[in-house]
Amino acid sequence: MSVESIFPFGRPVTSGDIVDRREFLAEMQQRLSDGHSLMLPGPRRIGKSSVAHEVLRRMRDTGAYTASVDLFYVTGIDEFAAKLMKSVLENRTGVLGQAIRAMRGLRTLIGQAEIRAQIHDLELGLSLGREETDPLEQLEMAISLAESLAQRDNRRMVILLDEFQEMERLGGQALLQRLRALLQRQTHTVYLFLGSQTTLMQTIFADRGQAFYRFATMMELPSIPAEAWHDYLSKRFVDFRMHFTDPAFRLMMDRTGGHPYCLMAVAYNAHLHANLHHLTTITADVVDYAYEQAMRHLQSIYDVQWQELHRFRHADTVFAALVEGAAPYSLPISGSVVTKAIQNLIRLSIIVKGEGRGEYHLVEPMFGDWLLHQQGR
Repeated sequence: MSVESIFPFGRPVTSGDIVDRREFLAEMQQRLSDGHSLMLPGPRRIGKSSVAHEVLRRMRDTGAYTASVDLFYVTGIDEFAAKLMKSVLENRTGVLGQAIRAMRGLRTLIGQAEIRAQIHDLELGLSLGREETDPLEQLEMAISLAESLAQRDNRRMVILLDEFQEMERLGGQALLQRLRALLQRQTHTVYLFLGSQTTLMQTIFADRGQAFYRFATMMELPSIPAEAWHDYLSKRFVDFRMHFTDPAFRLMMDRTGGHPYCLMAVAYNAHLHANLHHLTTITADVVDYAYEQAMRHLQSIYDVQWQELHRFRHADTVFAALVEGAAPYSLPISGSVVTKAIQNLIRLSIIVKGEGRGEYHLVEPMFGDWLLHQQGR
């Protein structure tokens, strides 16, 4: 087994490394199959993309068509249209080749004879030869192509749009309103919307004044129980002919808070250290070393996050208080300023609201440890 496949993190994982999501995945697949669009919000690096791509894989296994676009990396509506059309056409043509994948503009893409041959039977009224075709029309054509292909072949089409809150950047309310009018008429296409800015995603889909109000059912990615993590980690270490002790597991959970990215990063570093030193037992000492290694690799990420907090008034002060276990409203700053800072921390996916009154939790406990270390604690 290659090192790259051991405790993967920082990218969507394969089905074998998705921990304790069986019932959740089954429910998502059933809802999508039944024609319901879904919205899955949550901070980055908690496993949303892995779950979403696994659902798409399962849908393909049942005969559905799928397509996906990560809007975080899209610079404009025309690029969105081109990426979407390419992904949709993969269902019919397979991999289109290096030249096709490299194209950005939709007019350039549709002008290729190879592509036109693949869509000649779809009644789209494509008029991309016109120079005046604007980016919004291009996007509508790409979306129409997805629905036409699904209708033509009598398939369910599932389109994954990751980081959907980026639509605000690409076109704001005007773009959302135009898309809603088009999407709500589709009968064979459903959508899976992902977003890392939970508050903004909830506003887009739950605010009566928003174009996508009640367009999709919101599903929350459940936390992974400690028992499930224990079973997964123990089995994986056994696969590598290593023994994973209970104290090592408890320390790993305590230091990472069970955050998927952080826990997998520590597990990988523990395996790497043990492998390089010919150890067969993952002890608490090995985990402690692995944690420090993972923290060192996350240093630059946390540096950027910390600097980002300084853009918002007293967000850094409130975050520091939460890390130290202090009540933020006991700080010598006005309550309204504390409230605004908390809202910004939630919007940035730094903290989440707990169940109790005034209760908040760090999304990544390792970020809190990093701050304490920076402050010499």
